[in-house]
Amino acid sequence: MTEIPTAAAGPDGGHVFSVSEARYFAPITNSDSFHLHAHDSSLASVFALPQVEKPRVTADWLRALVQEYENTDDVFDKAFLATVVFHGAVADDVEFTSDAREYLLKLGNEQVVFVTLPDLLPGPYLVIGGKLRDVWKLVDDSNGTCMTTLKPQSNPSDAFESFQVCGVDSQFPSFALRSRIKTRAAFKSPLAGLRILVKDNIHLKGTKTSVGNRAFYNTYPPRQESAQCIQKLVDQGVVVAGKTKMNSFGNWEEPLEYIDYQAPWNPRGDRYQSPGGSSSGSAVAVAAYDWLDLAIGTDTWASVTRPALWCGCFGLRPTFGAVSAHGVEPYCQKWDTVGILARDLQKCRDFAAEWLDTNVLDKETKPFSAVIWPTDYWSIIDPAQTAAARDFAKTTTKILGVAFEEVSFEALWAKFSPPEAHGLSLGEFINKATMAQCYDAYHNCDDFVKKHREQFGRAPYISPPNQRMWNFAKTLSKEDRDGYFAKIDIYEGWFRDTVLSGQNSNALIIMPLESMTPRYRDQSPTFKRPPQDGINALALAPVMKSPVLAVPISEVSYDSSITGQTENLPLVVAVMGMPGTDLALMDTMHMILRKAKLPTTVKTGKRMYG
Repeated sequence: MTEIPTAAAGPDGGHVFSVSEARYFAPITNSDSFHLHAHDSSLASVFALPQVEKPRVTADWLRALVQEYENTDDVFDKAFLATVVFHGAVADDVEFTSDAREYLLKLGNEQVVFVTLPDLLPGPYLVIGGKLRDVWKLVDDSNGTCMTTLKPQSNPSDAFESFQVCGVDSQFPSFALRSRIKTRAAFKSPLAGLRILVKDNIHLKGTKTSVGNRAFYNTYPPRQESAQCIQKLVDQGVVVAGKTKMNSFGNWEEPLEYIDYQAPWNPRGDRYQSPGGSSSGSAVAVAAYDWLDLAIGTDTWASVTRPALWCGCFGLRPTFGAVSAHGVEPYCQKWDTVGILARDLQKCRDFAAEWLDTNVLDKETKPFSAVIWPTDYWSIIDPAQTAAARDFAKTTTKILGVAFEEVSFEALWAKFSPPEAHGLSLGEFINKATMAQCYDAYHNCDDFVKKHREQFGRAPYISPPNQRMWNFAKTLSKEDRDGYFAKIDIYEGWFRDTVLSGQNSNALIIMPLESMTPRYRDQSPTFKRPPQDGINALALAPVMKSPVLAVPISEVSYDSSITGQTENLPLVVAVMGMPGTDLALMDTMHMILRKAKLPTTVKTGKRMYG
């Protein structure tokens, strides 16, 4: 009989064991009610028999199932074939061929059991005391991406619970990965079995929310319900494995400015680079962990696309209103939305197609009509990186067969400014107005400050970048804020009527995010931020309520002071479409990358392209 080394892993009676150098955890769950006439201790796999009068089990049928398990489920291992449980009929009603027996014996099978247990899902298990236990594969959060890791849910209505098993050397917490086979069998949904992580300003039932701030975490109890956008996914069988770290309150912070919780470790380059923000943990996890399908972030002004740049992955800020923000801690509700970070553009697109509100998206796909190159935005970017991005823009133009338009928004404003500008330049009219969001970010914390003072008798601690922002926000009146927002609305209308007119009415706008130069974890953030005043390249899509997609196109080499070697940083551009064109934007970029012979999937680790 196969020996299964086990060790108590906590008060719940679960067991930790190893299979093929991978660690597993067998919790006490509802599957413990499944009793088998089997060895007391064994690895097991459950296979669902065909629903026919006389099921026939052959070597070919088994071989195809085992191959499917191996190809689709990283929790499964052939060692789990020590005991094979056929579910759906008793032995006398099944034709079990001799070649099937020989095939299983070659794979190390020791016993075969036939059962007809209700609600038993296919996939790998552990047999303990004649009972079937679910198994979760353990992987370490070695890049420090999460505030907490979570137990897999048994039911979509269950509260989430923290997972308390440490990693191999106790330095990192472990993620608990449930078999994809089981989740896909339990949910008939295209999204079933996908694994995601969720940014820690998005509420999950049963867990606390930190927004990257210890005082906030200590002030509020566990949440009573999950954010609507996440519950929608959970109801379709998407597995939430943890809550990711972020810049505190969503404000721009570099690693040295993370005070309450350490910044996640970007795996790209020399592994000591900034992860971007504010969805830093989500982007790092996508760039670091092969087992993770996608991660969820939030975006006010580039909080998804900017970490997608630094961590070298795809990032979608959807059309405003395409994802519910109910249950998301607000920064500035005028622009807050929830977005996606992914390695695989097609997977990102398919996920978005199931997740986004189709009532907000275009019902009919229209060809993109032009490619706009905003010269003002690119003027501050490194010339070599600008040249590489321009080549990509030209390739996009050629493949689509549309015009390439170089446009200076500042010059266009000077020529066709709206009457409300009263002759002011674009900068004079709009630059101060964009700071009005600080008013909302500050006053969205009023309840937090009040409750913290009531509970602890003092004001909460906030990081220096947030303190600077709050101090500025205190100088703004509600009238100031409303006046500035009115100016941004004027700009939005002017941009739509002036820039996006004629052949540009359904244009793609290709924008920079930042110049990619080394920005080390121990580097004091003395650079200017944001990289450009006013409605800059990070702000245009939020202001226009448009989707914007971060698209990796190349790499930037640099001499690392950490490794003493030449390393590579990602080069990622932001491609904006008109509101509602989210799926068309991703489909088009997938086609462009493929025809340009650029990858539509990036790899984990030091380099996007392996």
